Amino acid sequence: MKLSDVNGNLRNSARQFAELYLDSSQKIGEAMLDLHEKSTMWARETPLNPLFEAQRSAGKQMLESSIELARKTWGVIEKGEESVTRM
Repeated sequence: MKLSDVNGNLRNSARQFAELYLDSSQKIGEAMLDLHEKSTMWARETPLNPLFEAQRSAGKQMLESSIELARKTWGVIEKGEESVTRM
């Protein structure tokens, strides 16, 4: 086995790990946002509702941009776009 083969295998393994980690992190983040929404349902008809909506919106934007940046950094493409990884 050549050194380049070993390097390629390690790189692919690292990308697969990064993909699994990012997918899991995204699911956990989305679950936290859902939990926040459910736990603040009582405030829908109060003056606090815009504050909670702003928190959810900011959290969603932060989650999306962080995951997108991490995917670009690791070269991992979302499953619906193309293949799982790219060079």
